[in-house]
Amino acid sequence: MKIFKVMLLTYLCLQSTISYGQESTDKYADAAKLIDVWLEYEKDYKQIPFISGVAVEDQKIVWSGAFGNANIESSLTGDENTMSSICSISKVFTATAIMKLVDEGKISLDDKVKDILPNYSITQKFPSGGAVTVRSLLSHTSGVPRDTKHAYWGGPDHNFPTEDEFYASISTQATEQPVGKQVSYSNLGYALLGQIIEEVSGDTYKSYLESSLFQPLDMSNSVVEMQPSLYGNKHAIGYSAINRYGTRKRANFYQGKAMQPAMGISTTALDMAKFAMWQFRLAGADKSEIMQPSTLKSMYKTQGIGKNEHDRGFGYVVYKDKKGSDWAIHGGVCPGYVSFLKMNVTEKKAYAFLVSANKVNSYKYVDQLMAILDSAEQIEDKEKSAVDLSQYTGFFNVNPWNSDYYVAQWGNDLVSLHFPFESLKYSIRQYQHIEGDTFQVLEDGEFIDETTHFIRDKQGKVEKIHNMGNYHYRTTYPKK
Repeated sequence: MKIFKVMLLTYLCLQSTISYGQESTDKYADAAKLIDVWLEYEKDYKQIPFISGVAVEDQKIVWSGAFGNANIESSLTGDENTMSSICSISKVFTATAIMKLVDEGKISLDDKVKDILPNYSITQKFPSGGAVTVRSLLSHTSGVPRDTKHAYWGGPDHNFPTEDEFYASISTQATEQPVGKQVSYSNLGYALLGQIIEEVSGDTYKSYLESSLFQPLDMSNSVVEMQPSLYGNKHAIGYSAINRYGTRKRANFYQGKAMQPAMGISTTALDMAKFAMWQFRLAGADKSEIMQPSTLKSMYKTQGIGKNEHDRGFGYVVYKDKKGSDWAIHGGVCPGYVSFLKMNVTEKKAYAFLVSANKVNSYKYVDQLMAILDSAEQIEDKEKSAVDLSQYTGFFNVNPWNSDYYVAQWGNDLVSLHFPFESLKYSIRQYQHIEGDTFQVLEDGEFIDETTHFIRDKQGKVEKIHNMGNYHYRTTYPKK
């Protein structure tokens, strides 16, 4: 069963001030319906237990949705307040907490880790590069190993190290390259940043994050570390990659322990929206909110050049697109969960997806969500068509040659979207009404020599499509 909510306050107001401008509102409702159908299909087709997502423009949530079950075994429906692990996106929150301490003058970016943490004992194999610093940990340029020697990523039990086990492990480890040479992703490095937060603040990592970030931002459905009391009800259960028989297995419950700062936060898409909106608000402000605007902006600047990996800011992967916009992104993968956050910090747009299953391309979901919303901007603002286009919408069957496609209203036109799809560009087609039940195909705004005819049954209802010599029959799916 699907729980879906569209928050189109921005689009439903002619006084909207966001970048879409003073345009017709129907097209955004049309885009939302198409997103609804697409994600519900993805959930079923790929046997995904739970998906939640959100799109933000500055201080407005322009779309959000939740699909599927928090707990398959009990058929517990998830909603927009259902938590999911964000895995390595936790590093963004850890970096933000560190930068807050820097902003407050409690630590410096160039402080040496060995001077802050009494138990730090990683052997420095490349002393000519200098000591490991807070800055180098934040930007993944410290040269410390990717992980401790504990095999916690492998199942089934995921035995993450305790603090004592963590320090025991790093006492036998050494740096793998000089500090600052190049980006080398490190979970261990962010675990050390968590230890720094505890040492400097005098509080636990969990308590500090929740009191200094989650509470001020009203992220009321966010926690550090999965909690047994929430797991399977308010917190979605994680599931494995799909196996050869088309099913997923329940992943075992686990806790990140000393690795919490690298992968241990659980939250909701709506709380991720609050986090993004705070950043957009602060970036344009002239006063502090949790930290100074300049401190936040420094997180988006390139701090480490990636040779075999992406360039890094503080916490984020950062890059500039062809239009000159700056982006800050991060993904997450951990046992039973994947996630992705993508922010255009120049245009103040953010997109996020949280999924309670492995081997799901959450970053592609973000890109397709962006593509649908961007395409909706191209819908021409015309007087509403006299033709009732809703009578043509629905699923149509292309078996045995292909899977289904969905016909949706798109302003004064129709579009068809073929499922499943990897690229919106090559899977969506647009049709303009000609006469009666006949539509002509549009490509790049121009008619091509291809028409589609909707054929009705004896009761006058559309039952099939005739296109290029083939008939495609309308099909329906029972509600789950």
